[in-house]
Amino acid sequence: MTITTRFDYENALQALGICVSARIPALLWGNPGEGKTAAVEAVTDQGWHVETVIITHSEPSDFAGLPVVTPDGSVNLAPPGWAKRLAEHDGPSIAFFDEFSTASPALQAAALRPLTHYQVGNLVLPDSVSFVAAANPADVAAAGWELAAPTASRFVHLDWALPHEVYAESLVTGQWPTMPVHQEPADYQRHLDRERVFVSGFLRIRPSLLSAIPGDTTDRGRAFPTPRTWDYAARLAAFARAVGAGDDVRRLLVEGCLGSAAAFEYLRWASVRDLPDPDDLLSNPMLAAFHGVRPDRVYVVLQSVLAAVVREPTPERWTAALDVCGIAAKATSIDPAVPVVRALMRPEIRPVGCPVPSSIKVFAPALALAGLLPGAA
Repeated sequence: MTITTRFDYENALQALGICVSARIPALLWGNPGEGKTAAVEAVTDQGWHVETVIITHSEPSDFAGLPVVTPDGSVNLAPPGWAKRLAEHDGPSIAFFDEFSTASPALQAAALRPLTHYQVGNLVLPDSVSFVAAANPADVAAAGWELAAPTASRFVHLDWALPHEVYAESLVTGQWPTMPVHQEPADYQRHLDRERVFVSGFLRIRPSLLSAIPGDTTDRGRAFPTPRTWDYAARLAAFARAVGAGDDVRRLLVEGCLGSAAAFEYLRWASVRDLPDPDDLLSNPMLAAFHGVRPDRVYVVLQSVLAAVVREPTPERWTAALDVCGIAAKATSIDPAVPVVRALMRPEIRPVGCPVPSSIKVFAPALALAGLLPGAA
């Protein structure tokens, strides 16, 4: 996305703030001198601690730890000072990797473990730490490197620019737009369940987009679909809804995870899905109306019912979910309901000793193939 107006700029700031608040690594792409570093470090005014690591001055040991031989002959990987300070800080913080486009392949490889497992050497960082990186495009970066696909897939990629409108006003007033950060909203989990249901339903009809690594080297250094980035997209889209962010911000986040083509297709598909409240269906399965409904929509509705049962498991809700699946099978076919019934019948989800309703009979062959029929007896 090209950032040309104050509205665009504030949307980018809000998208970055949602990544930081959700603890999902974000990578800002923009030309030198356009305020990427200042935008991140300004969050200290909101009580956050920021540790800035200049990648041009770093070595792989600054992420993997420096090997130190102990008196007993074993080797410890001593963490660098920036990681120690983050671990010691009591409160939310950001590890900010500046000039990330200058990271060599060896340095990128060393950064994978902190980004994914929060581990720097022998030190495990607290989950109050968020990761942000800033990069210049390779054609303008000092000694720039393209990102390797494993590194790129750890980040949400956000384009960055400083519009004249923002610069001219803020230069005179001294008041610059700030990145909003949030506590996890109380209804975030409900929004997340809904978004994950949409992702599951979309990938059922477009399985080739579960993992689509680009063939071009440059494209592999930006956003593309993988199971990890689909998870990112669901979490960030849910967080955006929970904090009341607009559709443009949600689009920026999903594009930053999946790339523009996959994001456009997914968002267009999800925008026309008007799902019934799964809790209403669980309280009264007879409200379920599936006649004439397309199989992909039936699948999404039933997945939302499954998510609601997992979120609030009771024998009554579990039984009602099977009844809803039975109603769907009679109205359409058993195919969209089979994955949900299999999940409901697994021992980790089925309440101990809960009797199976008669509506399960239509699924007997599928359950037998899955080895779940004996547990239903």
